[in-house]
Amino acid sequence: MNNKQSPLQTVKEKFGSKEKLIESLTGVLQLEDGETKEELAKRLKHVANAKLLHLASVANEVKTLGGRDAIVAKISELKGQAKDSDFITKLKTYSNGHLTDLHKSLNRKAKA
Repeated sequence: MNNKQSPLQTVKEKFGSKEKLIESLTGVLQLEDGETKEELAKRLKHVANAKLLHLASVANEVKTLGGRDAIVAKISELKGQAKDSDFITKLKTYSNGHLTDLHKSLNRKAKA
């Protein structure tokens, strides 16, 4: 038998409902220009449960690493460009997922 849960089962187990998951994400995700939290929540209602779970895991990882600014600082240090303001400005435009992936990659290289 396959014991793996469906995304809907995982959402219900961890968050209780899709609405509660969306509510937790609206406080964490970046808003687009001129977008309110209510508009973001309305937009997220049409997103698949698997994608919402992925966004929640990325948001949790960003939180454990100290936030976006801390990740940007760590990446710039690992790249040896901590004083390059143009590089740091460019990093700040990256999505949370891109920043966490880049941080993981650079950490692996540093340890090797």
